[in-house]
Amino acid sequence: MKFNLAIAGAVLPSLALGFPQMMGGTKQDMVNMLKERAAKEEMAKRDPQLLNAVGGLLGTIVSDVNGLLGSVAQGLLNPNDKRPEPGYTFLAPGPNDSRGPCPGLNLLANYGYLPRNGHVNFGQVLEATARGFNMGTDLAAVLAVFSVLADGDLVTESFYLGAGPNNVGGLNRHSTAEADVSPHREDYYTGCGDNHHVSSRLVQQGVQIIKAGNGQYDMAAMAQQYAKNADFSKKYNPFLYAFPFPQIVSLGAFAFYPQFFSNGTYGLGGVPNYESVSSIVGFELDKSTGNFKYVPEKWPTNWYRRSYPYGAIQAIADAFLQIYPSNIIVPGLSQLGTPNFNVTNILCDVFQGIRSITPLVIAGTEKDAAVAADWAINKLVPYLGVGALGCPLDTLSPDQGDILFPSATRTGGPINSPSAQAKRAGNNVYNKVYFKTAPTTPACNA
Repeated sequence: MKFNLAIAGAVLPSLALGFPQMMGGTKQDMVNMLKERAAKEEMAKRDPQLLNAVGGLLGTIVSDVNGLLGSVAQGLLNPNDKRPEPGYTFLAPGPNDSRGPCPGLNLLANYGYLPRNGHVNFGQVLEATARGFNMGTDLAAVLAVFSVLADGDLVTESFYLGAGPNNVGGLNRHSTAEADVSPHREDYYTGCGDNHHVSSRLVQQGVQIIKAGNGQYDMAAMAQQYAKNADFSKKYNPFLYAFPFPQIVSLGAFAFYPQFFSNGTYGLGGVPNYESVSSIVGFELDKSTGNFKYVPEKWPTNWYRRSYPYGAIQAIADAFLQIYPSNIIVPGLSQLGTPNFNVTNILCDVFQGIRSITPLVIAGTEKDAAVAADWAINKLVPYLGVGALGCPLDTLSPDQGDILFPSATRTGGPINSPSAQAKRAGNNVYNKVYFKTAPTTPACNA
């Protein structure tokens, strides 16, 4: 007997309404489905081209995300590496909790590995990043030193994860530790001060990249994301700022996705898949619009950190050998293109480059700058100094002249920039969609 599709189309909905359990859902589910179908049919009557365009694009992104679900961690998994540990529970940040551009630190504060209010100190960051993600102490020390020096308070060795008091300081401060060309956040200028919320259009771009690859946010996929983001910044951001240290942080962030956000150890069976990355970075697909909402960062279910530490030398090597070649932005590394361009020399450049970062807390005197730089260098000596990598020791002499950047105490960071640039500065606000379209001009009114 032939099966008549027209008859089936008329009969099946009625059958499902009478016996919803036969269709795998409730009666209300089927009613909702029919309402949705009726709405689409009505839209098609009014503008069939619009329905085809919007429905086709939406269907593609929903299909892409659905096709990326389901992978789990593989390889040798140590039960001691499962996170979160007992006693550490997720709590979404409140309106007075400081959160900013670093998803890993935001997540650690959401679980109480760091203070939940987002005001953290040097020692807490070293302990929490090791315990939560197995970040090497040398890498954590480099990142924390610059965060305290340029974004925080030397006396308490502390900084804010997002904006500091009155939006001055904190990790949202531009081009100190935070940098342009981020995996999933817009540049400070084109975002009109919003360098801290997850960008829906960049998430969508990343999903398309991994869908075309092997379905993971591996190093190759992140290099492609970096290349596209760098191209966009070069074209539309006249204040693209590529000073050596913040650029290293920017490049390292792309490598951090597979190395830290993978479920299990990347390269040893770990899976940096959509489920893991979307949960940790904090984005969620709205299937009715195809946009990605920014949600609080959290670990997915049954998540395991990497089994051994990931340190500064490996991070620099990954950043410059696997990410950077896809789109070169020359910051001022004198060894670029020479045999001296290697990991040790780059880290030593960072070590010495402390002298050109304006500490947040100083009024601009060379004497205070020397004290601040000496503090930072002394913190890094155990990891980068003569006894470790062999970097020469040096201090900032008050007699060397004024080499500091201007605008040390302004919202935004140590560069002169248009006042409109900081309009959207502040701490993270979750459960909203940001940047549905590319900000080719500053998105001050978005």
